[in-house]
Amino acid sequence: MNNRQISQDLLAFYISAEKLKTVMRHSLTSDTNRQESTAEHSWMLCLIALTIFEHLTIKVDQLKVLKLLIIHDLAETLVGDIPAFDTVGRIGKQEKETKAFLKIIEPLPSKSQKEFRALWEECEARETNEAKVAQAIDKFEAPLQHNIFGVEHWDQNDFDVHGWYKFDIVAIDPFLKTLREELEDMSRRKITNAKQIHRLPKDIQEKYNELNKESEK
Repeated sequence: MNNRQISQDLLAFYISAEKLKTVMRHSLTSDTNRQESTAEHSWMLCLIALTIFEHLTIKVDQLKVLKLLIIHDLAETLVGDIPAFDTVGRIGKQEKETKAFLKIIEPLPSKSQKEFRALWEECEARETNEAKVAQAIDKFEAPLQHNIFGVEHWDQNDFDVHGWYKFDIVAIDPFLKTLREELEDMSRRKITNAKQIHRLPKDIQEKYNELNKESEK
């Protein structure tokens, strides 16, 4: 395949992938007049990764983690973002996203297609250290963004899934566990100060109330 054909194919891929900038997520930005896009979410994941690599006990190929984070939401250009609380929308999610992902990478040269598909499958399997760290960062970013745009803008769905959200997935490394605990403490303080604890699931209400009592001692 000559350079001109490769260039044409890459342009077709870029045009398809650009649509990720237009896919809106449930989360707002710090400018609460607008939601964040999936592309912005992916950028934040990569930035978080760059800041935590040196602190991890788990050994990872840093470049591969970044690759996983960059490509893991590409399917959303066709299927959109499905929030964690949308249990109906998540039925058949993996199958739909895999089909969409393979469609998106069709214009790429065969070598790139193979690499992207291998990365996608590794990310979906979540068995390697790189995939586990990528997933941990992804599950950390969602509650982080919710803290950034503020409890006062949450709807009931946000409260329903909050409180140590996906904690077990994030806490796969001592540093990630500490980072996630600090974020949870931030959430607790924000929700307490906003007098919104009653909107959380009962078990999280009880835990937050216990922690608040301990912090007052």
